[in-house]
Amino acid sequence: MESDMKFNKLNIYLLVIVLLLTVMLLTDQKFLPAKNPLPQFSPSNTDLIGTVMSLIKTDYLEEPNPVRITEGAYRGLVNSLDPLSAYLDKDLATRFLNRKEPARNTGLVIFKKYGLFPMVIAVAETSPAAAAGLKVGDNISAINDRSTMTLSLLETRLLLEAEPGVNGQQPIRLRVVRGSETLELEVNRDFSWKDSLNLKGGPSGLVRLHPTSIYEGLAKEVSRTLAARLKTRPAPRAAVLDLRDCWGGDYEEARKLINLFVREEEAGYLESRNQKQPLSCPEQPAFPQLRLFVWVNQATCGPAEVIAGVLKDLNRAQTIGLETPGLAGLQESYPLSDGSLVVLTTAVFSLKSGTRLWDNSLPLDARIPYSEKMDKTYLDKTLNLLTSKK
Repeated sequence: MESDMKFNKLNIYLLVIVLLLTVMLLTDQKFLPAKNPLPQFSPSNTDLIGTVMSLIKTDYLEEPNPVRITEGAYRGLVNSLDPLSAYLDKDLATRFLNRKEPARNTGLVIFKKYGLFPMVIAVAETSPAAAAGLKVGDNISAINDRSTMTLSLLETRLLLEAEPGVNGQQPIRLRVVRGSETLELEVNRDFSWKDSLNLKGGPSGLVRLHPTSIYEGLAKEVSRTLAARLKTRPAPRAAVLDLRDCWGGDYEEARKLINLFVREEEAGYLESRNQKQPLSCPEQPAFPQLRLFVWVNQATCGPAEVIAGVLKDLNRAQTIGLETPGLAGLQESYPLSDGSLVVLTTAVFSLKSGTRLWDNSLPLDARIPYSEKMDKTYLDKTLNLLTSKK
């Protein structure tokens, strides 16, 4: 009798999952954000889902865990949409909603697509991750023995952050794949990213500005710093906006920073399903004639990609570096009745020329290879462009 009840309960769970997947597949163009071309699903797809579920029910080695299957279905549906959409279970949803910025973490910047391991794209110099020996290009296959393959980028970031009330010096275990090696590393989570603008001089009158993120108040700080440097003698011939490893921040602040160098009523567009909102930089720029270069790399994300992309697109700056990940989009959160959370991408950014900065690198004037002496490579390429005809 008890086994029959369990069997009937399992049937109900599997039926719910089949119905959920069927509805999502048949209404996929309404379900997914943006305007990506999508395959057309036929009734045969729903037949396949039913067949798979039937095989699991009748032939799988053990009795399936209905809760785990349901959660896996939700996670797969949402996490596979794009790198920034995510399904969070109740525990991670609570952590996400209650997190305080800046959250203590390992000092890693990662990029992840569904079905792939998270890849390290930057390591803060003085962070626990750097002390543990993690490097750009490493792949993280497990966090505290939990496989990262089906996790979203957001889930992975949350797991790399210290939980509220937990000592950040309590290490987490990372399984790292580096080439043909697999490493087991322990890393503390007591690092905090600090908003700052670093000013660096250079040869031939170059002044280099390197923000750690596109934080609130950055545009005013850049304006003050550049104005002061331009009063010195000899005045700088050009400025470098170094946006390498600049992966977080605010899109409104990005707009203000762009407006320091160019005036444009429609500098680009934030496109959602039903509207196209222009990015407007209407004020008189403070530095309309200053020669400008923008440095980018694999960890230049979101608002920083918008800055570099717009300045390049409007012929106001020359971009130098490595291809960027294409993560210029906005997300919205949708709480579910069981306490879990769905985060969906609801708008993406396009340049005035029509190029999307979503799942595409921003256009580059000069691509450079990755090397151990990146500063010198960037500087040499910048000086070559500075001395050549613009």
